[in-house]
This record gives sequence, structure tokens and C-alpha cells, in this order.
Amino acid sequence: MPNYRRARAPGACYSFTVVTAYRRPILVQSNIELLRGIVAGVQALFPFQIDGWVILPNHIHAIWQLPEDDCDYSKRWGLIKAGFSRESGLSRSDGIGCDARVWQPRFWEHLIRDESDWRRQMDYLHFNPVKHGLVEQVREWPYSSFHRLVRQGFYDRDWGLANNGPDSGFGER
Repeated sequence: MPNYRRARAPGACYSFTVVTAYRRPILVQSNIELLRGIVAGVQALFPFQIDGWVILPNHIHAIWQLPEDDCDYSKRWGLIKAGFSRESGLSRSDGIGCDARVWQPRFWEHLIRDESDWRRQMDYLHFNPVKHGLVEQVREWPYSSFHRLVRQGFYDRDWGLANNGPDSGFGER
């Protein structure tokens, strides 16, 4: 089995991408509510702060700040993915020979280096529903921390229109 190198810095801020198996669009409204509950449960056991979050039909982007003495984001994602797979019922086989996985193995993580990097990651995350053609404006996507950040004054309500999106500097994920 490969030995993946992961950034591990206690108390750091990380950006994540987690993808469904075969990019199936399983993250629909009822499953999103289930996912939120599971995340809250994991957060109660192993605290972390959610700076940014967007749930699309086949993947999730998130930015987390971990506690000062902790760098084990893998445990948190493992519990979230396992809990969702178990509770959703999606991991049951659809028929003979079907692969019943819910999530792609592993996930993508990025150790955020500074405030500029954090802002770039936040902009990328929130603009993602527009980038994938799901909505014309960031504010139209309901499954995003964008709405909380507008209320807090971090983003303007009209930020991220399809024709003036951020230059994220990232490739497709």
C-alpha cells in the first residue's frame, strides 16, 4: 500500500476536497442534512473550526482550523465518511458485482500557508458551484458557508458572479 505524504501541522488551517465514488451525484438535499448531522457529531468528539464549506452533488470543499495541539484531520474525515456511508444506506450493493463504495478512497488536503493563501482557497471553494455550472451566482447555491460569511460582512452578497469570478490559480478538482 502506498505511503502518502500528508502535511501535518498541529493547529494549522487546511483546505480539503472529498469526492464521491465514481463522482456519483449523491449529495442531494436529504443526504446533505444527514451529512451536516454527522459532521456536527464528529466536531463534538474531535473539535475543529469550519472556516468554509461547500457541498456539491459529487464532492465537498472545506477549510478547517484544527486545535493547537492536534493535526489529525484524517481521523475526522474517516469518521465523517464512515458515518455517512453507514447512515445513508448508500453503501448497500445495488446488485451482483456492483461496487457499493460511497466515497473515493482518501481525499485531497492543502496546508494553508498564509492569509493570502487562505483567501484564495475560500474564494475557490465558494465559487465552485458557479464554476461547475450549477448556478449563475454564488449566492444562489444553498449548500455553502457563503451565506454565513455574507451575514458576517466577509463577502458582499453579489460577489462571484459567473462573469467576474475569482482567479483562483487552481486546476480542476
